[in-house]
Amino acid sequence: MAPEPLGERWLEAVAVELEAVDTAGSADGVAQVVVSGSPSGTAPFHVVVADGRLSVAAGRHPEPDMVLSWSYRDFVQVWQGGLSLATAYMSGRMKLEGDQVLLFDGWRPLLRSSQLRVALASLR
Repeated sequence: MAPEPLGERWLEAVAVELEAVDTAGSADGVAQVVVSGSPSGTAPFHVVVADGRLSVAAGRHPEPDMVLSWSYRDFVQVWQGGLSLATAYMSGRMKLEGDQVLLFDGWRPLLRSSQLRVALASLR
């Protein structure tokens, strides 16, 4: 059974799965993610793409390139594949401050990667 999104074991499980994901072709950058209304409270974490690797860690990053903010419900819908990231942004269900080009162009190879989908499939 997959851990509850943003639950106690979720971020650790995601971090382990992302260790093997190759980000070749994707731009380096940092996304700060803030989710409000989760069962565990406001749950900030950040995603880092650097030097061909992908990592995720709890807390706030000191210098994110972008900040993605959304409700727990909308985050879970995107996480589980019921709502696309682009649709969440275009409909205002995800707020994006900072480098929009990095997310939708620079990280496009990563976000469309079958390797990423396979790595995270057991957690969705």
